[in-house]
This record gives sequence, C-alpha cells and structure tokens, in this order.
Amino acid sequence: MKNQVFDEVLEAIWRCREQNQDSISACLEVVHAEADIAILQQMEKEGLVVLQGEKIKYTEDGEHLAKAIIRRHRLAERMFTDVLDIDQEQSELAACTFEHTVVPEVTEGLCTLLGHPHECPHGKAIPPGACCREGRVETKAALLPLSEVACGITVRVAYIRPRHHDHLHLMLSVGIAPGVPVRVHQRTPVLVVEAEQSEFAMDREIADDVYVWMEPQAT
Repeated sequence: MKNQVFDEVLEAIWRCREQNQDSISACLEVVHAEADIAILQQMEKEGLVVLQGEKIKYTEDGEHLAKAIIRRHRLAERMFTDVLDIDQEQSELAACTFEHTVVPEVTEGLCTLLGHPHECPHGKAIPPGACCREGRVETKAALLPLSEVACGITVRVAYIRPRHHDHLHLMLSVGIAPGVPVRVHQRTPVLVVEAEQSEFAMDREIADDVYVWMEPQAT
C-alpha cells in the first residue's frame, strides 16, 4: 500500500509540474490516494522528493520512477480508448490500476504495439521509452500508421484517430473503418490504397491518422 501511495504522489507531482505548479498543497489536491505532509516527509527520507518550504521537487530517483508511472498510465489510456473502445472516464480508472501492476517489458511491448504514440487521449505527452528511441515497430502483431505500410502489404484497420473531423467523414466514405482490410498499392508520388474493392489516392496526413494491424501472415 505504501508503494502505491508513493506512486500516486509521484504521479501528482508530474501532473502539477505540467501546469507549472510545484507547491505541496497543489500536489496533495490532485493525488488520488490518501496522502499528507507525513507521507511526503517519508518520501523525502527515502530519497524520492525534496521539500523546500512550500515547494516539492523530485530527486533524480523520484523523477525516474515518476516518468515510468506516467508512461504506463498514458499508454494504458491509449490502449483502452483506441483499441478496446472504452470511454475516457472508464479508461482512466482502468489505467490507474494498470500503472501499478505492469512490468517494464510489458510496457515496452504495449508501446510498440500501439506504434509509439506521443500523446494520451487527453493530449498529454507520453514520456518516450527505450523502444521509441530504438524505433522498434515489429512485434507479433504491431500497430503502425497506414502511411508507413509497404507496397503490396494487406493490413487490417485497428482504429482511426483523426486530427480533423472532416478526415473521419472522408475515410468512412471510402470504406476505411476498424476491421476493414486495406492494401497499399503505391507510396509515391501519392499514396494509393485499396479498401472495399475500390482504389483511391489518400493524403499522407490522413493516412497518418489510420492505425493498422501488421499481422505476420499479411501479404
């Protein structure tokens, strides 16, 4: 229980820092677990934070742990929202459990599976991991943008994350939807894909919004 409370405090400090806040009171307001000044003092003794008057800051070890917690939480939100189609409120609750129970190897695998996303569903940055820096995009069944699929490969649409509302209408109108097989016929000078037995050119910016499963048997 103590470790989970510490995790919640470390996560709260990160969220406050994103809002340019570093006060103890701001941290305690947003932490999900039962925490008070005594908990913060205990964390300071264990080398996770530094208390400076009314301000709270990470130690190097504390920031390293916080980054991993935030990364797990926000990757989980992406999975629950984009892949499992769970609403954001429920995905937030599920991610709160996920962040305390997943080992680093699973975290890196999930990130690769999701195509190394940069933001959570709320637009907050996802801290990059080793898999992002190495640029790994292959797992037994990986997700990546349609714009990165090689010619001649048939993939299946996993989810659509349009940055513009009109993009979603355009994709649906030509048959691009979750579960639909898509084949890339041409990458340059324009991207040409086939879906629902129809071929059409697609703006690369729009193709960036379509995430597909790269399955081992895809041909």
